[in-house]
Amino acid sequence: MTDKQGYIFADLTAAINMLRDEKINAPGENISRADIKRIMPAFDILRLVVMDNSAAIERVAHVGADRVRAAYQEHVLTHVGSIYSLDDIYALQAAFKNILKNEKIPGKLPARLLYIADTHFYHNRLCQEMDQRGFKNFEEMNAYMIEKWNEKVTSKDEVYILGDFSIAKGDATNAVLKQLKGKKHLIIGNHDRYLEDKRFDASLYRSVQPYKEIRDRGRSVILSHYPVICYNGQYRRDKDGNPTTYMLYGHTHNTQDEERMSRFIRLTRETLAASRHRPDPESIPCNMINCFCMFSGYQPMTLDEWIRIDIARRNKMYEEESKQ
Repeated sequence: MTDKQGYIFADLTAAINMLRDEKINAPGENISRADIKRIMPAFDILRLVVMDNSAAIERVAHVGADRVRAAYQEHVLTHVGSIYSLDDIYALQAAFKNILKNEKIPGKLPARLLYIADTHFYHNRLCQEMDQRGFKNFEEMNAYMIEKWNEKVTSKDEVYILGDFSIAKGDATNAVLKQLKGKKHLIIGNHDRYLEDKRFDASLYRSVQPYKEIRDRGRSVILSHYPVICYNGQYRRDKDGNPTTYMLYGHTHNTQDEERMSRFIRLTRETLAASRHRPDPESIPCNMINCFCMFSGYQPMTLDEWIRIDIARRNKMYEEESKQ
């Protein structure tokens, strides 16, 4: 099994856990949540094939390749009733059984790159004010976030924290970091003042910097606590014209500032512009993703997971705005 397939299986595990924990929206009327749970193996196969073996889609009699790709791209997991029947799903599952029967799922998945922002450990006010996280106090919040983190992260994973990890002093922040799995990197935020405390153990982070650019499975990723509206590589595209750079940020939480960011992103994407390499006007790429911890159920996520979360969240916001 390739590393890419290993990543896919990790994504599937996360999707199943989200479904089991009822962290997704209610399914469409045609298929119940119980139905969804029964057919999850078929969705696993569908996603594997779409991401790693597109040619095999052609073997499915009930669902054409274009339809499968469109369904995957439109994130129809929670609206499956409008696209598939149960017969379609079971047929899909049966069609790909032979493809997967010789695949061995590794006992240990390859290391992943994960991202999260604005955990704000020890920040009591965020339980009832601003974020309104709903915890009684920071002790309850800390315990819950540590539990959710360790459910997701393995010791091999590289986790990029996009700022504002903790508002406590050095010793208290050390205590939390020691409980969290993964190899942790910090992108400095405005609340990370514990870094100045002599008692803070800086070795608990693999790296600490205010800004970083990395590669993640063939894509460029810009990391900053603050949103960068004109980021490096924004206009770069692959041979098919798809943008290849993502800008991951934090800081704005789920506030009015984030609402303004969403409007900016939509306006940018709706703007047509030509360039030296692309003389025909086309929409300006704007792949900016807010990795706020509440958007992911307090769990670090892969880039692909954040892309799905971001699309669903912003589309819902745009739909609500259009009704006003």
